[in-house]
Amino acid sequence: MSSDASTADWMPVNQATGTQIGAGQRATFTFEPDAGAMRVDSVAASKYQGLTYEVRVDGDTRFGPAPIPPTDIDDMVTTHNPRMPVDQQVTVIIRNPSTVDRYVASQVRGIEQ
Repeated sequence: MSSDASTADWMPVNQATGTQIGAGQRATFTFEPDAGAMRVDSVAASKYQGLTYEVRVDGDTRFGPAPIPPTDIDDMVTTHNPRMPVDQQVTVIIRNPSTVDRYVASQVRGIEQ
């Protein structure tokens, strides 16, 4: 965490959730700040060949649609430096156009005020 006074009163946040996506279906994961605002340094999702990934922040598309997630939940590397500001929500959309059901997870890491 930054030693900058503007982030001194921020707390770490690490939210994760998962669900089963049926063949031809999609999953939508929504992450919202518990308090006033959030700054995100990593957006991750389960990575499977054939799925598509999209990330929206406060309604604006910030990533994708793409054939890979910003980072895999097994890697959880930083995807935004400096941290990406979030006022309302981060939405991760994973589409499964295949004929196989998949269990997928999504995770957001950062700080919130």
